[in-house]
Amino acid sequence: MVFVGQAKPHENTLMYFGRMAASVRILNEQPGMAGQLLLNLRDASTHQDKAAFRWNMQRLGRELGSALAQVWDMKEASCQTPLGQATEQVPSAQPILACILRAAMPLHQGMLDIWDKADSAFVSAYRKHHALGFDIEVEYLGAPNVAGRQLVLVDPMVATGASLQAAYNALCETGAPDQLHVVSAIASRDGLRNAQAWLPEGTTFLVGGVDPKLDERGYIVPGLGDAGDLAFGPKTRS
Repeated sequence: MVFVGQAKPHENTLMYFGRMAASVRILNEQPGMAGQLLLNLRDASTHQDKAAFRWNMQRLGRELGSALAQVWDMKEASCQTPLGQATEQVPSAQPILACILRAAMPLHQGMLDIWDKADSAFVSAYRKHHALGFDIEVEYLGAPNVAGRQLVLVDPMVATGASLQAAYNALCETGAPDQLHVVSAIASRDGLRNAQAWLPEGTTFLVGGVDPKLDERGYIVPGLGDAGDLAFGPKTRS
């Protein structure tokens, strides 16, 4: 699935992603509220307010969910009103929204606010740090069969892309989806390039914004910090 019916990719998208630009859509390069919501999420002076952070991430999830719907295959559906019959365009197929625990929960909820008939999947892909860096561990998976479905991986931060790869591999143990979509609040350029290389050809990427680099710990710069900690508080294991 290619993003159809949309303006051509922004010049920055073309510069950074070349021939893969058609599969990448970056919301803060277009008119809308994504930039304001990202600014709210990034502002360190507000990071003591976990409820506000979750709410802004959920609102961004709604923006991303609406943007995904704009390029989704549609069909006609009818119903009877008190005065007659009405016909509307509705999604031709409902996706599976896969939430990467725990950081993606507010973004996933925002997506569900729009895609309220979608199925959900939950996978706990997290960084396990060691002396040489970190590995991605998957300890929990609760998901329907994704084989032949439209699968949407929801991850607030695509830093290296490794969590996406681990989550996708875990979800595909019973078969591969018909189409994969990645939805994220912020991605690094390298993370998107890695994900494009690691995930199936034809995967689409819908992100709030793209940041230029990673620091020595593998965090996005300027980014916003640790999305899971900001939403739910610090954790004792990572």
